[in-house]
Amino acid sequence: MPEQRYKIVGHRLCPYVQRVVITMLEKDIAFDRLDIDLDNKPDWLQEISPFGQVPVFRAGPDDWLFESGVIAAFLDGSSGGGLLPGDPLARARHEAWMSYADGMLNIVARIIYRDADATAVRRSMADLKERLDIVNSRFAPKDYFAGSEFGLVDAVFATLFRYIPVLDMLSEVTLGDRLPGTLVTWWETVRARPSVSAAVPRDYEAELGRFIAGKQSHAGRVMAQL
Repeated sequence: MPEQRYKIVGHRLCPYVQRVVITMLEKDIAFDRLDIDLDNKPDWLQEISPFGQVPVFRAGPDDWLFESGVIAAFLDGSSGGGLLPGDPLARARHEAWMSYADGMLNIVARIIYRDADATAVRRSMADLKERLDIVNSRFAPKDYFAGSEFGLVDAVFATLFRYIPVLDMLSEVTLGDRLPGTLVTWWETVRARPSVSAAVPRDYEAELGRFIAGKQSHAGRVMAQL
């Protein structure tokens, strides 16, 4: 009997799904993928995801994991490592910065789903700009954040940077033309990696725009008019 393949259940645009997919592509791990409609979730999702959220990941016939950071760490560790430091202190630093990126993704979600007017969006964009400045000053990358080797922290920040061109369409406060040079260079290097480019649909920005346009928020109204 053939060995059961890994399987990820997610959404085509979800940044948390992307980091798991990037991990598997970086490690050359075979997997199946099922994307669902988050506005019309199947009943069975609640049975394998305690929060009814994606991604969920089938690690074995009856073993489902949830939480993208846990899944990515499992995949890295079970395939020989390399995307997270082996030293406990270095690993803790990486995990702290990944948590910081998650906080920034929460701001992105606020813009897409909840900010009700232009003032709220400007405030959120300014918050993102301030946090990007902190990333640059505290964690200015070389080729990658850890130096010369791509790591999971790069994958996590890549999912954030992907939003920037679309977010810049929503407010006069923009991010892309204000990125420090080190972050511009880092992003050019990271987005060219096959694993990063293959983790999203080819027309990602257009699809993201359509997704936002369907939301009852200021961002949704702006995007629907573009």
